[in-house]
Amino acid sequence: MFTPPPSPGRPPADLKNGLVLPKDGAVANIPNSGSATHPMSPETLKRRIGRRTKWTVILVPVVLILIAASTRYLTHPAAFDMFSDSASLNWETFAEQASDWTPHKRHAPAPPLLEVSTAGSQTVSSASLTGAAASTSPPASSQLPISAQTVPTIPASPPALPTPFPQPFDSDLSQNFSSVSCFNFFANMTNTPAFRSCRPFSLLLQASEGFLSAQEDLERLNTIVWGTCSTTLEEDECSGNIAWFSSNLASSCAIDLKDGNAMALNTQIALNAFGVMRNAGCLVDPSTNTYCYLDAVRNSNPSDTYFYSLPLGISMPNNTIASCSACTKSLMTLYYGALKDDSSTPTKLSALQRTYSSAAKIAVADCGNAYATLIASPNDSLPQRAVPTLLLSAVLIFTVSLLSLP
Repeated sequence: MFTPPPSPGRPPADLKNGLVLPKDGAVANIPNSGSATHPMSPETLKRRIGRRTKWTVILVPVVLILIAASTRYLTHPAAFDMFSDSASLNWETFAEQASDWTPHKRHAPAPPLLEVSTAGSQTVSSASLTGAAASTSPPASSQLPISAQTVPTIPASPPALPTPFPQPFDSDLSQNFSSVSCFNFFANMTNTPAFRSCRPFSLLLQASEGFLSAQEDLERLNTIVWGTCSTTLEEDECSGNIAWFSSNLASSCAIDLKDGNAMALNTQIALNAFGVMRNAGCLVDPSTNTYCYLDAVRNSNPSDTYFYSLPLGISMPNNTIASCSACTKSLMTLYYGALKDDSSTPTKLSALQRTYSSAAKIAVADCGNAYATLIASPNDSLPQRAVPTLLLSAVLIFTVSLLSLP
């Protein structure tokens, strides 16, 4: 039978503040810590706790916001991708991806479908624009990962080009247009031999599913880049054709440009950058006789490929660390020369004008003053990537100092 323990009863009368006093009331000889010699009153303790709590409640959200702001351009590790395609993962690939913390190249953007939300609600698919677009994808056979492939040299003789050759807007796309005239312009341009024969590297990089998928196979990509540099039409003739399309886009898509239609705006930028980006795609590394663009795709440092997107108005991520390759130095020299030549018509390469300055500062900071030519910018004297770090450090120091106050 269970017998409950005796009741503790009332505390002894000689208990005071947790100490049992001798009968003579003396406590001088009782061993104690230094803090007990001068005990803190409950009111003082509450005020101290309240003060620290108040600053913690204020500063912790501020620090978290600054951390998020300073890292929003960071390239996430490849290991994070295992959460986006978990349905197809097995334990072997899960373990392999979880251990991969290197930054990867950007994901392919989801391409738009050409669509007109007008009275007729017209829709056009890539199959009607470019034929069998599916044949532009690499073969289904297993391939080595890009890091294990060797960059092929430039073909010594004309290679067999893929048929059909990758074209911009070559997948099933959907895009709302504000005007039928803009829809008709895109449908006609992508079916016109004068456009298709010029194989614009700028638009392939921006809006071609076939070109993007070829970056997993360097042999195939090598052939495609060769095709953009060796068109059936002469470069000057292609430049004239593309300039004509750019001018007609401005008139046919005037309403869409005014409304901020992304396809119209980005296509106009890519058409204007046709010349400089054709030269960029055809840059050669003389030490290896390979295309510089393939070297950039093969490089585990994604910064090399970021430089190729500058003429399209895509800025360098603030956390980019340049690889300081000879090819990228040549690319920045090419851009600087194009901007100088374009000074009489600054709107043609306005996107490159916006992105070049910050990229040049990053390149110079990582690789030295001889790596790129700086263009004066009154807005900032430090690379943009340094500003969030300095601000975050100052806030953290301020927070620690406040919390350490008595």
